Amino acid sequence: MKLFLPIGAAIVAVVSGVSTFAQDIEEDIQRFNEMSYMDEAPVKSRVEAGESGIPTRPKENYQKNTMLQPLSAQAKMRMMQTVMATNPFSLRDMMNMMVAKKKAMPGLSFDDVIESLQSKALDLNMRPTGHNTPYKILRETFDPESPRVEFLSFCDLITMRKILDYSLEFSAFLPCRIAVLEDADKQIWLTTLDWDVRWLDTSPNPNKISDDLRERAIRVRKNIELIMEAAATGDF
Repeated sequence: MKLFLPIGAAIVAVVSGVSTFAQDIEEDIQRFNEMSYMDEAPVKSRVEAGESGIPTRPKENYQKNTMLQPLSAQAKMRMMQTVMATNPFSLRDMMNMMVAKKKAMPGLSFDDVIESLQSKALDLNMRPTGHNTPYKILRETFDPESPRVEFLSFCDLITMRKILDYSLEFSAFLPCRIAVLEDADKQIWLTTLDWDVRWLDTSPNPNKISDDLRERAIRVRKNIELIMEAAATGDF
């Protein structure tokens, strides 16, 4: 059976991304920052490539803005145990796979990064929907030297509404959130949940989102990338 990416290569791809980045120069940081998003279309699905796929649910109609029946905790546990049985990654590796991240260029202050983030979001019509600063509470109640971390939320409101019409469960991932934080070396990073609707193009399940929602979701993911790029380079 052919695979898109041999498991050994997948392991190398994840593990090789682990670095302290303590001595990186700007060119190295730029190369790293360019790794988190792919403009080209993804590879063809395994079904299109001639491989046999597992059975899926048939094509279904759905009512907008409705919840699905919940899955039991036992069903979720069994499904995840089946998946994890062949998973070679640690929990840290899995988190690394699930996020997109960029490192701020040297010379930028934390406030510079926040200001660039907000400015670029405004340019792209991504509405600010929240700004949390939990580090302030940590410094007051736990550790005065607690590293700075802030969470900023942005949203394309029309796309959000269309996504919720398709899947109310997706509300757990909304709005789009970008974290700005300091690492152990006081270097500034930006992270976000790395979801790309184009990954779903490789699924054999016929219950796909509409073309309009797909294009909107792709645009939102690209805009989040542009916002993070601007913040990482101090582009106002």
